[in-house]
Amino acid sequence: MPARETVEVGDQLPVVEHVIDQDMLIRYAGASGDFNRLHWDPEFAAQVSPTGGVIGHGMLSMGLVSSAVTAWAGGPEHVAHLSASFRAPCPVGATLRVGGEVTEVDHDGGAATVAVWAETEDGARVVDAKGSRAVVRLSD
Repeated sequence: MPARETVEVGDQLPVVEHVIDQDMLIRYAGASGDFNRLHWDPEFAAQVSPTGGVIGHGMLSMGLVSSAVTAWAGGPEHVAHLSASFRAPCPVGATLRVGGEVTEVDHDGGAATVAVWAETEDGARVVDAKGSRAVVRLSD
């Protein structure tokens, strides 16, 4: 868990990589109840998807961002806020890289604001850091 006196603007969260495979999409659909064919049916997705194929759930990407922030923060009880701006689809088979950068620190209030992001291996920002933020409570 980050300590109030050690966190500085510019600190980077560790980058975490996830391969978005069909099994992950099926498990996420079962957990979330989101069975949109865009996330599992290649023939349907070929007709309607912006990538021409199956894509990951936007909220799956958000969950992976949340997991990275929670790990850095030291647990979910330290995450006060999380919001995301989705910018691009995540095709099945992509490696999604998730990270963040501390943009503000309130040492007196014990909180840090983190610009969070997720991108595919080709650099497409699935979650854009310009509109995506986490607020983390820092330890004493």
